[in-house]
Amino acid sequence: MNWIKVFAPASIGNIGPGFDVLGLAIDTLGDTIQAKKIDESIVISEITGFDGLPKEADKNTVSIAASEVLKKLGINEGIEFKIEKGIPPGSGLGGSASSAAAGAFAANYLYGEKFSKKELIGPATTAEAFVSGGYFADNTAPSLLGGATLTREKHPLDIVSLGNIDELLVVIVCPDFKLLTKKAREVLPKNVPMKSFISNMANACLIASAFSKNDYNLFSRCINDEIIEPARASLIPGFLNVKKSALDAGADGCSISGAGPSLFAITNDKQKAEQIGKAMKESFAKSNLESNYYVCKSHKTGTSLVKE
Repeated sequence: MNWIKVFAPASIGNIGPGFDVLGLAIDTLGDTIQAKKIDESIVISEITGFDGLPKEADKNTVSIAASEVLKKLGINEGIEFKIEKGIPPGSGLGGSASSAAAGAFAANYLYGEKFSKKELIGPATTAEAFVSGGYFADNTAPSLLGGATLTREKHPLDIVSLGNIDELLVVIVCPDFKLLTKKAREVLPKNVPMKSFISNMANACLIASAFSKNDYNLFSRCINDEIIEPARASLIPGFLNVKKSALDAGADGCSISGAGPSLFAITNDKQKAEQIGKAMKESFAKSNLESNYYVCKSHKTGTSLVKE
């Protein structure tokens, strides 16, 4: 078989208050891989886009996820991969999960498409856990399925697709430094006040309802995280000022994307979206951090074959 090309979108884990439960696939950013069958073993022959990513098959989420799929299929043959990394590592945009989703999808496609995309979430999440230090699907599920997803249970995985919000524009601002998920999880509180727990639970439920109803106005009321965001704010230089700049520029909500350091803000106005991105970028600059911003929409289809 000739080379195939697969694209897996970036994602926003948590979507604010939905820690380890809610996730959203976004367009504009993502990982692209090429893959083909080989006689044996899994090989990564090329990585472009960002430096420092491992080519060893037992250390890269692309190859780990593919290996998990081949095990489930009972296949002893192999795959060669070429990876074009489009998501900055350690950015909080589901980079390792996107790679895992692409690897799992490619392996399944090359060897007969025996599994649905939903059935690939397990192998992809196992691979992503190697990097993140925890088994959670709030990035792998939306990257594979598209749109917003909810993880009800991890063992066994129970994933629900929530849908999309057509009006939604997501402004992603990615500062130029890495914040690894393992470090971000170390600062999580061991005890949570009941008031904060109730607030987060209510907002997470409302987010699920908003996506199910395709209702931007409902969603705009929900981006308030009283538990995880305050714990992680100190890990992101200038966070409070950057968030304030987003809200002052007209954002209807702003929070940390996944483990950070990227932030996301929401609006349904294209002109405001550009203003929000520029304001957040300027605010990061005041903390001596270069950053890039992207105006995105929900990626509706998730991981898919790229037809050329």
